[in-house]
Amino acid sequence: MKKLWITSLVLVGVFLTGCGAKGIPAEEAGALFVDRLVYQKDENKFAKEFRDGKQVGAELDENSKAFEENFAKGLSATGAKVPEKEANQLTKELLQQAKEKSTYKIVKIDETKTGATISYYVTGLDLVSAMQEMTRQLVKETFADPTIAKDEQKTIEATFSILEERVKAIKIKTDPVELKLHLEKEKGKWFVPENQKTAVSNLFMAFISGSEDVETMNKELQEALNEVAKEIIDSLDTLPVPNNN
Repeated sequence: MKKLWITSLVLVGVFLTGCGAKGIPAEEAGALFVDRLVYQKDENKFAKEFRDGKQVGAELDENSKAFEENFAKGLSATGAKVPEKEANQLTKELLQQAKEKSTYKIVKIDETKTGATISYYVTGLDLVSAMQEMTRQLVKETFADPTIAKDEQKTIEATFSILEERVKAIKIKTDPVELKLHLEKEKGKWFVPENQKTAVSNLFMAFISGSEDVETMNKELQEALNEVAKEIIDSLDTLPVPNNN
């Protein structure tokens, strides 16, 4: 009887150990990863289900910090002049808008014995349109008040005011973009392979920009700014020519 009791305990222990090592399903891991990366929630669950989860979570937060640091540099492409403090304020608001408005869904999972490739549809913010409208409005206000272009402080104030307004009212892209991320699993713990760093960065940026990668976003932004430039040239062509006679 005693041997039977001990054997039963051993079997129960083996069963529980096996269950513990299984880990969460691939779809749940894919959703948990995005929730931690973009929405910065479920920190404890992520730390539990992903290998070195606490450290990896902190590394994922670096995506937000890197975006904050680079956003002011990106503004220079539009000719905008915004001080670092105000730029940081704008990026925090933009990240908050992404958390509130951007959505995603998992559309496909290709699972193997050691991991899974997860396909997401991400409907992110329409950052390019927001930047285009900011540029368009800034040009319009500069034409209405030429002193803005001549006074750096006025330029800064006008740019920040317009950007703040556009960021708070930012819309989401009409169509989602598809992105893939490969996760591996070992001893019941999920982890992100080293070769997936670009995929992680693209996934994060898709929520903010609505584009599949930074190169695509930059191309779309350049096209949008070229469109504004053409509008300005066309509007100048319609102005009456002064008669000096």
